[in-house]
Amino acid sequence: MKAEYTTDPHEQLAAHLDAAPLGAPQAPELMAILRTLFSPAEAEVAAALPFAPLGVAQLAQELDRPVDELAPLLAGLADRGLCFERQTPRGAYYGLLPVVPGMAETQFVGGVVNDEKRRLARLFADYYQQGPGPALVAAGQRGTALPRVIPVGRAVAAGQEILPFEQAEAVIRQADYISLGTCYCRQEAELNGHGCGAPKDVCLTFGPFAEFLVGKGLAQAADFQTAMRAMERAEMAGLVHVTANASKDVKFICNCCGCCCLFLKTVTQLKRPGAIAQAGWLAVVDPDNCVACGQCQEVCQVAAPQPADETMAVDASMCLGCGHCALACPTGAIAMQPRPGRQTPPFASFPELTAAMVRGRLREKTEEGRA
Repeated sequence: MKAEYTTDPHEQLAAHLDAAPLGAPQAPELMAILRTLFSPAEAEVAAALPFAPLGVAQLAQELDRPVDELAPLLAGLADRGLCFERQTPRGAYYGLLPVVPGMAETQFVGGVVNDEKRRLARLFADYYQQGPGPALVAAGQRGTALPRVIPVGRAVAAGQEILPFEQAEAVIRQADYISLGTCYCRQEAELNGHGCGAPKDVCLTFGPFAEFLVGKGLAQAADFQTAMRAMERAEMAGLVHVTANASKDVKFICNCCGCCCLFLKTVTQLKRPGAIAQAGWLAVVDPDNCVACGQCQEVCQVAAPQPADETMAVDASMCLGCGHCALACPTGAIAMQPRPGRQTPPFASFPELTAAMVRGRLREKTEEGRA
């Protein structure tokens, strides 16, 4: 339902959220989420709230509402992780959070367990197949994949050039503020009764959004050493490092499993590996040293290694380049090699990536309108 064709504030909000970089595919499941999270009065304001944060006074002017009425409403939305808030010497700034990445994460990153969160977890899980999953796939098809994989550094042989954006340590060092929170994907899965048991306290966020999460009690502030210990725990558990598909100014590092993760499920459930930008590395099996023990298959989150003629082979189209199979191989038969055509991420920064995502969606809609 287009916003201009309805007077229902929740339908107006749903249409507005679809203008976010990844979009919000319209579906009954989305409406159920929005009606659960927003009152009609809140939905009406949120439907007019820009994604880029603005000061309360400017918002009040643009929305034609008194500041003393608007300010507490926005503060309440921010407290519940529905809009972004940043406190500055000039006052508070607010911007609407997209569904993904945004509200889907803030509802679970705090690790709260109660009946309301269980209901929300069911709603978001139901929406995945209609909304975020296909939206991630579509972004990848346009050449604007939102996530990319960072290889486990220990899996790349000494002497091979590994660029800064391919090193989790370098990405974390770039951050001016770090938060550590609960993995919202595995938290959602646990609330739905099918968690995998992998570590959850390994979700890293950077910059102003990290400050927002800490300020709202949804994550804890972390220093570099704490963040690196979280990464080590994730690596020991065989989790895949996933970040934004940009070479700098990234906003997060998720540590993902193939069964619960919003990103990796595009591969394991939707069977569309192109939704994730692969690392610049590829696992290659030396058949002469391979004993077909299957340990590489056991540790791979997306089932890229498969038996082939009494040895193992890695499907290059499925391989994310994370390196866990190389570390697990007891005979050293798997090596991480530069992927053919290896190049830097196509986007220099997160804002450049999201702007390209918006342009791609607008271009597609324009072409659909002409068809």
